[in-house]
Amino acid sequence: MSEAILDAARDVFERFGAKRANVEDVARAAGISRSTLYRAYPTKEALLIAVIAREADAVFTDLDAVAADLPPQEAVVECFVRGISLMRDIPVLGSLAETEPEVITGMREGRSYVLALAERVMGTLRRSGARMPEEDLRLVSELLLRLSSTFLIDPSGTLDVHDAVAVRDYAKRFLSPLVE
Repeated sequence: MSEAILDAARDVFERFGAKRANVEDVARAAGISRSTLYRAYPTKEALLIAVIAREADAVFTDLDAVAADLPPQEAVVECFVRGISLMRDIPVLGSLAETEPEVITGMREGRSYVLALAERVMGTLRRSGARMPEEDLRLVSELLLRLSSTFLIDPSGTLDVHDAVAVRDYAKRFLSPLVE
Protein backbone atom coordinates (compact mmCIF):
# COMPACT_ATOMS: atom_id res chain seq x y z
CA MET A 1 0.00 0.00 0.00
CA SER A 2 2.75 2.45 0.96
CA GLU A 3 4.50 2.08 -2.40
CA ALA A 4 1.23 2.88 -4.19
CA ILE A 5 0.79 5.97 -2.02
CA LEU A 6 4.36 7.10 -2.69
CA ASP A 7 3.95 6.46 -6.43
CA ALA A 8 0.76 8.53 -6.47
CA ALA A 9 2.35 11.27 -4.38
CA ARG A 10 5.39 11.38 -6.64
CA ASP A 11 3.14 11.88 -9.65
CA VAL A 12 1.10 14.60 -7.91
CA PHE A 13 4.20 16.46 -6.65
CA GLU A 14 5.70 16.19 -10.12
CA ARG A 15 2.58 17.62 -11.74
CA PHE A 16 1.68 20.37 -9.26
CA GLY A 17 4.84 21.02 -7.24
CA ALA A 18 5.12 20.64 -3.49
CA LYS A 19 3.29 23.83 -2.58
CA ARG A 20 0.27 23.39 -4.86
CA ALA A 21 -0.14 19.65 -4.40
CA ASN A 22 -2.75 18.57 -1.90
CA VAL A 23 -3.48 15.37 -0.06
CA GLU A 24 -6.88 14.98 -1.69
CA ASP A 25 -5.19 14.66 -5.09
CA VAL A 26 -2.75 12.11 -3.70
CA ALA A 27 -5.50 10.06 -2.03
CA ARG A 28 -7.57 10.10 -5.23
CA ALA A 29 -4.58 9.07 -7.35
CA ALA A 30 -3.73 6.26 -4.92
CA GLY A 31 -7.36 5.11 -4.78
CA ILE A 32 -7.60 5.50 -1.01
CA SER A 33 -9.38 7.77 1.45
CA ARG A 34 -7.78 10.86 2.96
CA SER A 35 -7.95 9.25 6.40
CA THR A 36 -6.00 6.22 5.15
CA LEU A 37 -3.41 8.57 3.67
CA TYR A 38 -3.17 10.56 6.92
CA ARG A 39 -2.69 7.37 8.93
CA ALA A 40 0.33 6.51 6.80
CA TYR A 41 1.64 10.08 6.42
CA PRO A 42 0.24 12.54 8.98
CA THR A 43 1.22 15.66 7.01
CA LYS A 44 1.87 16.67 3.44
CA GLU A 45 5.45 17.45 4.47
CA ALA A 46 5.91 13.92 5.83
CA LEU A 47 4.62 12.55 2.54
CA LEU A 48 6.93 14.80 0.52
CA ILE A 49 9.91 13.79 2.67
CA ALA A 50 9.06 10.12 2.11
CA VAL A 51 8.85 10.61 -1.68
CA ILE A 52 12.15 12.50 -1.85
CA ALA A 53 13.83 9.99 0.48
CA ARG A 54 12.68 7.07 -1.68
CA GLU A 55 13.88 8.74 -4.89
CA ALA A 56 17.20 9.72 -3.27
CA ASP A 57 17.63 6.20 -1.92
CA ALA A 58 17.22 4.82 -5.44
CA VAL A 59 19.85 7.27 -6.73
CA PHE A 60 22.34 6.41 -4.00
CA THR A 61 21.75 2.68 -4.38
CA ASP A 62 22.56 3.07 -8.07
CA LEU A 63 25.67 5.14 -7.25
CA ASP A 64 26.84 2.51 -4.75
CA ALA A 65 26.67 -0.05 -7.54
CA VAL A 66 28.57 2.26 -9.90
CA ALA A 67 31.34 2.75 -7.30
CA ALA A 68 31.69 -0.96 -6.49
CA ASP A 69 35.22 -2.22 -7.16
CA LEU A 70 36.51 1.20 -8.24
CA PRO A 71 39.30 3.05 -6.44
CA PRO A 72 38.08 6.23 -4.70
CA GLN A 73 39.16 8.74 -7.36
CA GLU A 74 37.53 6.72 -10.14
CA ALA A 75 34.44 6.22 -7.99
CA VAL A 76 34.10 10.00 -7.64
CA VAL A 77 34.34 10.48 -11.40
CA GLU A 78 31.94 7.70 -12.38
CA CYS A 79 29.43 8.55 -9.63
CA PHE A 80 29.45 12.23 -10.58
CA VAL A 81 28.82 11.38 -14.25
CA ARG A 82 26.08 8.91 -13.35
CA GLY A 83 24.60 11.19 -10.70
CA ILE A 84 24.28 14.12 -13.10
CA SER A 85 22.54 11.81 -15.57
CA LEU A 86 20.23 10.33 -12.91
CA MET A 87 19.18 13.75 -11.64
CA ARG A 88 17.89 14.58 -15.11
CA ASP A 89 16.14 11.21 -15.39
CA ILE A 90 14.07 11.43 -12.20
CA PRO A 91 11.26 13.82 -13.09
CA VAL A 92 10.05 14.60 -9.57
CA LEU A 93 13.53 15.70 -8.46
CA GLY A 94 14.03 17.78 -11.57
CA SER A 95 10.58 19.31 -11.29
CA LEU A 96 10.99 20.22 -7.62
CA ALA A 97 14.53 21.49 -8.17
CA GLU A 98 13.31 23.78 -10.94
CA THR A 99 10.20 25.15 -9.24
CA GLU A 100 10.94 24.76 -5.52
CA PRO A 101 14.69 24.21 -4.96
CA GLU A 102 14.35 24.75 -1.21
CA VAL A 103 12.44 21.46 -1.07
CA ILE A 104 15.49 19.59 -2.41
CA THR A 105 18.04 21.36 -0.22
CA GLY A 106 15.86 21.94 2.83
CA MET A 107 15.58 20.43 6.25
CA ARG A 108 14.45 16.92 7.08
CA GLU A 109 13.31 16.10 10.57
CA GLY A 110 15.35 19.00 11.96
CA ARG A 111 18.54 17.93 10.18
CA SER A 112 19.91 19.13 6.90
CA TYR A 113 18.98 16.67 4.18
CA VAL A 114 22.32 17.37 2.51
CA LEU A 115 24.19 16.30 5.64
CA ALA A 116 22.16 13.11 5.88
CA LEU A 117 22.94 12.25 2.26
CA ALA A 118 26.62 13.15 2.76
CA GLU A 119 26.77 10.17 5.13
CA ARG A 120 25.81 7.94 2.20
CA VAL A 121 28.54 9.51 0.06
CA MET A 122 31.05 8.86 2.85
CA GLY A 123 30.03 5.21 3.02
CA THR A 124 30.40 4.78 -0.73
CA LEU A 125 33.84 6.40 -0.71
CA ARG A 126 34.99 4.30 2.27
CA ARG A 127 33.89 1.12 0.48
CA SER A 128 35.91 2.28 -2.52
CA GLY A 129 39.00 2.51 -0.32
CA ALA A 130 39.17 6.19 0.68
CA ARG A 131 41.78 6.45 3.43
CA MET A 132 41.24 10.07 4.45
CA PRO A 133 40.62 10.97 8.08
CA GLU A 134 36.91 10.80 8.98
CA GLU A 135 36.43 14.58 9.32
CA ASP A 136 38.16 15.28 5.97
CA LEU A 137 36.05 12.64 4.24
CA ARG A 138 32.91 14.13 5.81
CA LEU A 139 33.82 17.60 4.51
CA VAL A 140 34.68 16.33 1.02
CA SER A 141 31.49 14.24 0.87
CA GLU A 142 29.38 17.25 1.80
CA LEU A 143 31.21 19.40 -0.76
CA LEU A 144 30.67 16.83 -3.53
CA LEU A 145 26.98 16.54 -2.68
CA ARG A 146 26.43 20.30 -2.46
CA LEU A 147 28.23 20.85 -5.74
CA SER A 148 26.22 18.11 -7.44
CA SER A 149 22.95 19.50 -6.14
CA THR A 150 23.69 22.91 -7.66
CA PHE A 151 23.78 21.28 -11.08
CA LEU A 152 20.33 19.85 -10.36
CA ILE A 153 18.96 23.21 -9.23
CA ASP A 154 20.59 25.25 -12.01
CA PRO A 155 22.07 23.14 -14.81
CA SER A 156 22.99 26.12 -16.99
CA GLY A 157 26.60 27.26 -16.85
CA THR A 158 30.02 26.66 -18.27
CA LEU A 159 29.80 22.89 -17.81
CA ASP A 160 27.36 21.31 -20.27
CA VAL A 161 25.70 18.74 -18.01
CA HIS A 162 24.23 17.02 -21.08
CA ASP A 163 27.72 16.20 -22.41
CA ALA A 164 28.92 13.09 -20.55
CA VAL A 165 32.48 13.53 -21.84
CA ALA A 166 32.63 17.09 -20.50
CA VAL A 167 31.11 16.01 -17.17
CA ARG A 168 33.65 13.17 -16.87
CA ASP A 169 36.56 15.52 -17.68
CA TYR A 170 35.29 18.04 -15.12
CA ALA A 171 35.08 15.34 -12.44
CA LYS A 172 38.57 14.01 -13.25
CA ARG A 173 40.18 17.46 -13.20
CA PHE A 174 38.45 19.05 -10.25
CA LEU A 175 36.69 16.47 -8.08
CA SER A 176 38.73 13.27 -8.00
CA PRO A 177 41.79 15.07 -6.53
CA LEU A 178 39.69 15.88 -3.45
CA VAL A 179 39.62 12.23 -2.35
CA GLU A 180 42.54 10.19 -1.04
